[in-house]
Amino acid sequence: MRALKIGLAALLAGTTLSPSLTMAAPPQPKAAPAERQSEARPNVVVILVDDLAWTDVSANGASTIQTPNIDAIGAAGATFSSGYVTASVCSVSRAGLLSGRNPTTFGFMYNITERGAVDKGAGLPVDVPTLAERLKPLGYDTAVFGKWHQGSTPEFYPTRRGFDEFFGFLAGESIYATPDTPGIVTTPTSFDKYQPKEREGAQRLFQGPDMEPVAQPHKYLTEEITEHAVDFIDRKADGKDPFFLYVAYNAPHWPLQVPRTYYDRHSEIADPARRTYVAMIDALDAGVGQILKALDDKGLREDTLVVFLSDNGCPVQFGYCTQTHPWGGGKFTYLEGGMRVPFMASWPGHIAAGQRIATPVSSLDIVPTVLEAVSPGKTLPEELDGVDLLDTLAGTAPKERSFIWDQRPVQALRHGRYKLWRSLDWKQTRLYDIEADPWERTDLSAKLPKVTAKLVRELDKFDAALPEPMWPVHSTREIDVIGRKTEFVY
Repeated sequence: MRALKIGLAALLAGTTLSPSLTMAAPPQPKAAPAERQSEARPNVVVILVDDLAWTDVSANGASTIQTPNIDAIGAAGATFSSGYVTASVCSVSRAGLLSGRNPTTFGFMYNITERGAVDKGAGLPVDVPTLAERLKPLGYDTAVFGKWHQGSTPEFYPTRRGFDEFFGFLAGESIYATPDTPGIVTTPTSFDKYQPKEREGAQRLFQGPDMEPVAQPHKYLTEEITEHAVDFIDRKADGKDPFFLYVAYNAPHWPLQVPRTYYDRHSEIADPARRTYVAMIDALDAGVGQILKALDDKGLREDTLVVFLSDNGCPVQFGYCTQTHPWGGGKFTYLEGGMRVPFMASWPGHIAAGQRIATPVSSLDIVPTVLEAVSPGKTLPEELDGVDLLDTLAGTAPKERSFIWDQRPVQALRHGRYKLWRSLDWKQTRLYDIEADPWERTDLSAKLPKVTAKLVRELDKFDAALPEPMWPVHSTREIDVIGRKTEFVY
């Protein structure tokens, strides 16, 4: 059986769990219904969170944050310590995950902002299929709950992009609850430009195929998203068709809001912003636990591929990111903390439990992994830019693989242990050894001119083939990320 061989090969290759990290034993799911066991097509649950740093799950060694439910996904399968997304900003990253393509190759280079209708009409092009659009013809029931951020005009609405069901908001950010909601703690930061208030425009909540507005004045949004996800699993559990569930949490993205029950757990944290951020992660982890429990209770866990990741790293300007680790922050930048994120996957019987994988992987790999799982051996669409994660686990993925980020004027490329960083407007090119220098403080470009030149040629070739951005860059500036000066691009 290919799946068992893959798990054994990965273990023999030395990709077992690091002894320095303690993870809970994977839960023992109930037996799947007989009709489910006979089906080749797995259910797929992708849990995407928002602005969660690599450092802020306990599976990656977080000392002040405990995420047992998130960790359980990796404990039941694989935790990828070098998991990347396609951009260090929300909408571009999400476009890569949903399409399986590097977004810049079809002009999706910059974030979508709805404030002031700056990017009116912007969205994931309708001729770029989402994973849901690829799965619908294969008989999948599909749903997305949470943050969309792939366009707020009707042609981009989720139920027109392959999803049967939607509840959530279309913009890049929204409040979790109105500040007068009983039991909600709202914590301002020194960087806040906008005060949490009633949802407006694309920040409003919508549901259903007709974009029906939803009034939720006194509920916490993280819990609302979880309730919709659990309800979907419960309703689909007895059906004969498999399902794809995309749970797109906006936590722990700004604004800082959390139920007091979570806030009161962390009296040991003196800074109110950090305390609220950590409490928001607690609430998020509880939601992930409820989703996993729903799969277990319905006997679906063994027949479900579960993937967990963040869309990008933590934004340091708000003051609540981890300050003691090189990957504790970096959103809007191409330091590692901008696009290296928590990344885990489980699929009992197909991914051996308890693996910690150092081989770099990408959110671009999710679409080909799902398509291969759904239709084993079928030729994958040529336009996809990722690889099957099961091949990575088996050690059969391409050995020479580059990861490229291009948000002009800032660009980056990782190949092996080396990472090239370039700013076109600063006219600077830097080379880092990511393995020896995770803080990215020692520029090796002068010391290793051949390596630098090779990576520059590869980046130039990629950049030269790109179409023009579909909308312009919003801003760039210098920013300090945990003691390192770099360029911010939005």
